[in-house]
Amino acid sequence: MSSQAMQIPILDHIVILVSHKDLLGISSHIEGHLTLAPGGNHADGLTTNKLILLSDGVYLEFIAFFDDVDPERRRNHRWGKETEGTVIDWAFTLPSESDFAAVQQRFQNADTSASYTDPIPGGRTKPDGTVLEWAVCTPKDRQGNAVAPGSMPFWCLDRTPRARRVSYEAESHLTQHPNGVKGLLSVSIRDPDEGAFNLKGAYDAIFGGEWSYDVPSGSTAGKRAFSLSTGEAAIKLVFHGSKTGRFELLPGLVVDIESLA
Repeated sequence: MSSQAMQIPILDHIVILVSHKDLLGISSHIEGHLTLAPGGNHADGLTTNKLILLSDGVYLEFIAFFDDVDPERRRNHRWGKETEGTVIDWAFTLPSESDFAAVQQRFQNADTSASYTDPIPGGRTKPDGTVLEWAVCTPKDRQGNAVAPGSMPFWCLDRTPRARRVSYEAESHLTQHPNGVKGLLSVSIRDPDEGAFNLKGAYDAIFGGEWSYDVPSGSTAGKRAFSLSTGEAAIKLVFHGSKTGRFELLPGLVVDIESLA
């Protein structure tokens, strides 16, 4: 494998910001649609989460800031100024942290002024006391300033086994959802600032070829496609499952379920 080669990015998770009150009551909202998995508190002490595990290994992260967090610390957080009740970000992963070097190598020659930070350590402790560690790489512009969350994915690279962080196989009952959802069929991004640093060039560097992603389970079902367009900023998700239709992920946030046929 050459230094320019790269494994297809693996879709890791989708980040949905909610208020702490809504996070505490999320189970009552999704009852009858989705099965909730426990999350935990993040190592920085600012945020806590709960998860929805999908059988393809991708997960949805409902994340909230604690109400008593210092306002200045929240503002300085990557997601501190984002709108609650919306999909705000998403993450890719790779089999090994060392695989990320190929991404950074491609960005050196990419037709874009965006790039990624070097891996930054992170982690959280699960309710059962299990410590999880990972490294995060976030997008930045030519001046080193953070790129708006959601316009480009960040990378979550595990330093402890991913199976500890996302127990979708060991606890497969948590991936069984009343509405039949099994995985994510596609992700599409609308971004109003596409011209700021040539997002198309950035995504060419991210994917290194066709704009498609793998999923942690290794399943090849579905198109697993990514698309980019300009317009009012938004992240759109389309799920696949044993049933088709629409459901309300959060009040006012409606998503589609399609079949794989």
